[in-house]
Amino acid sequence: MAFRKRIITTYPDWFFWGSFFLLNFLLFVPMYIFYRTDASFWPWGQPFDPNPAVLAPLLFLQRANPDIFRLNVELLLLVLLGVFVKPARRRWFVYLTFFFYLLQMSYAVYEGFVRSYYLLDPVFYNDFFLFADGTRYLLRSLYLAPSLYLGIGLAFLLGIGLLFGLNNLLFAAIATGRLRKTTRLVLVSIAVGALGPLVLLKGLLGVPETAVSSFTAKIGQNIRLSQVAKAESHRFDSEQLSQFYQFTRDSLREKPDIFVIFLESYGSILYKRADFRYAYEQLLEELETRLDNDQWAVASTRSNAPTWGGGSWISYTSTLSGLRLDSHAQYLAMFNRYSHEPFPHLFNYLRAQGYRSYRLSSTSDVLNNIEWQRYKNFYGIDEWLRFPDLHYQGPLFGWGPSPPDQYALNYANEYMNRDTDTPHVFFYITQNSHYPWTPLPEVAPVWQTLNDAPPVAPLPAQGIPLEVLRQQYLASIEYELTMLVDFITMEADENDIIVIIGDHQPARVARYADGWDTPMHIISQNKAFIASFYDFGFVPGLATHSVAPTMQHEGFYSLFMHLFLQQYGLDPANSPTYMPDGIPLN
Repeated sequence: MAFRKRIITTYPDWFFWGSFFLLNFLLFVPMYIFYRTDASFWPWGQPFDPNPAVLAPLLFLQRANPDIFRLNVELLLLVLLGVFVKPARRRWFVYLTFFFYLLQMSYAVYEGFVRSYYLLDPVFYNDFFLFADGTRYLLRSLYLAPSLYLGIGLAFLLGIGLLFGLNNLLFAAIATGRLRKTTRLVLVSIAVGALGPLVLLKGLLGVPETAVSSFTAKIGQNIRLSQVAKAESHRFDSEQLSQFYQFTRDSLREKPDIFVIFLESYGSILYKRADFRYAYEQLLEELETRLDNDQWAVASTRSNAPTWGGGSWISYTSTLSGLRLDSHAQYLAMFNRYSHEPFPHLFNYLRAQGYRSYRLSSTSDVLNNIEWQRYKNFYGIDEWLRFPDLHYQGPLFGWGPSPPDQYALNYANEYMNRDTDTPHVFFYITQNSHYPWTPLPEVAPVWQTLNDAPPVAPLPAQGIPLEVLRQQYLASIEYELTMLVDFITMEADENDIIVIIGDHQPARVARYADGWDTPMHIISQNKAFIASFYDFGFVPGLATHSVAPTMQHEGFYSLFMHLFLQQYGLDPANSPTYMPDGIPLN
């Protein structure tokens, strides 16, 4: 201790500036790590432009590159107090500063995660419900070893210890009272210099692009957005919405079976990265040939999803209901409102027309019966097949963990065919294309043999390199599409309608520039029905490489019913109006 005190007293300025800048820059490390695949380490990004008119605003005002070379206003103010106000050098103030620093670091991790994985502003009201409901399921689904949790806990404590040591070192240097006048002048100059961006960027200090960042401004912005989100989450008035669902009184003259399959993480990134595009388009060409040989016609487009990188339930609920849901809080408000009162979404309309509705959840995670019943009521499900119903004894894969989607889908189809002769509508969201995309099953010539497959290696305990993740993601999409075309050509009835929709872009391997759109395919042997989609931006076949997004997920319900009732309804001229942006909630 004596040596430590002596060396700090001898070189107080070095320890002051070293610990100050480390603590300051570390607050911006989480955002940099979350965006590391697209970020440049240096603030000017790439390519470097030495023009002062370009460089100065980047360095001192705003820049899109999420580098760490920024200034935190609150840390600067606390240090100024410590340097120029003697009572601020006491232990209670040192501890208060560290506590406030931990709050800032926690928020930085939270903000980096939300912005990078969901491309959304952090909003406490939305994110609290998302994390509260999702964390338990996420941890169980990742199937991590207890030793890994222990390692994460120890690393967390070590990190806090290091930050505490830096904070103490900073104030120990201040407490010597031997900081040079030059150091004090430079510190004041930094504070004065920060006033310029604070004034010029007033109202923008809560965004991560600013060179001078304010935690207080971020919290203020978050609270304002939370107030708006709370108000918007309670707009599901039955009487106001009922006028848009008048078509649900219309009857059908034909009732084909309908399969609605959401393909997890099936995003337009597959067209936007060269290392994905060639293999993906080759795959689509092969699968399209198989469908065409068996008389299946396809209409495809790309549709903007309401979520990015996660929140599948928000995406498919928006699609099935025709209402745009922007957040988990909105979803919960709708769920709580209509888990005991039927909502006129796609499944409930078809049930009223004599369809029996099925849904499959193949993950081994099991909710209690009360929760299942609420979900059944909300989604209008007559029979919900769960993991125990599949009688699966083979190896489990990846997320969930889960059986092979090929086994789950074929088992469910066989069950439905045995269960009823009435028309049915079926919903499933694939599991094997969910992050982390490993281990991955293979498509079996006979799906029943998957029950006797050999064990698979567990998930790796360490992080997976990005390039390997990208390869695994592409392999998972190849598996899912191949499996689905196998199912269609070998098991589906000639009158069936199959809808395949991507729920959102894949997290970890996509980025902002890839957009929010996902592929959408309508498959049927009714060529007139398929051709009717061409007037609404769809193109023939599976490939949509030349098509910009032509619709929103929330517009699917009204478009599908518009064309479905024209083709299969008793009164084709009385089909509902297509509402591209979904049903308004205002």
